[in-house]
Amino acid sequence: MDPIVKRNKLSSIIISLLFLLASVTALSQTTSQGGVFVLGGIHQSHERAKTYTYSRMGEIYRELKPDILLVETQPKYVLDKSFKGTPFDFIKFMIPLAQKDSTPIYGIDWWDNTKGEEWMQRQKDFFHDTTYSSEIELLGNLFSMLNNYFVEKDFTEINSTLITNIWKAKNEFKYSLMEQSLTYKTIAAYEKERNKNIVANILEIVRRYPDKKILIAIGIDHKYFIEDRLKENGIKVYQPDEIEEFKKH
Repeated sequence: MDPIVKRNKLSSIIISLLFLLASVTALSQTTSQGGVFVLGGIHQSHERAKTYTYSRMGEIYRELKPDILLVETQPKYVLDKSFKGTPFDFIKFMIPLAQKDSTPIYGIDWWDNTKGEEWMQRQKDFFHDTTYSSEIELLGNLFSMLNNYFVEKDFTEINSTLITNIWKAKNEFKYSLMEQSLTYKTIAAYEKERNKNIVANILEIVRRYPDKKILIAIGIDHKYFIEDRLKENGIKVYQPDEIEEFKKH
């Protein structure tokens, strides 16, 4: 056989074997890799909801059966078992069920008292600033429409990609307004800093347990940011239409 032909044939075989190995490796990674499901709670709006109630949050936990539960509370309040400041969405049913199942629970929230106090005051100032009357009315109407939507729908609709993207657009619009002002730009800066620290806390745990299925229970306002950043880091993020796949993992 011609040496060149022989060499080309050998190269083709090697390439084929490499592709086969890569496919097997990818399959192995896919089947062994865990993933996350970000469940957005709607805080006080659960009280008006007909389906997505506080007790429904407990039912969802049972349905998903996560290996690990990450909750919107600071890590130190999980360690001391006080769960101080944890939203009612999660502390009423979900956390007690996880404790009963001996499911590991981690706090992922981040807060700075000084910056947080300034953030709260600046928000009050912003929403009373007549300079932004039209924009504030638009934001208020968007929030009101979403809240009305939440009354009738279950978590699969409320946590859908569509609603997540609407929430993202609302927040990006708010930030674009605030970042134009020296007075209010700290609001956007603090919210983004908090989200980045929440993601850092999540990534630390996901990387520690790469083969586990993880439920992230957090206010829906944070959902889009978390999902976007986790995807950027190569983390499998399950959506409501993939819930059966998550449950089977």
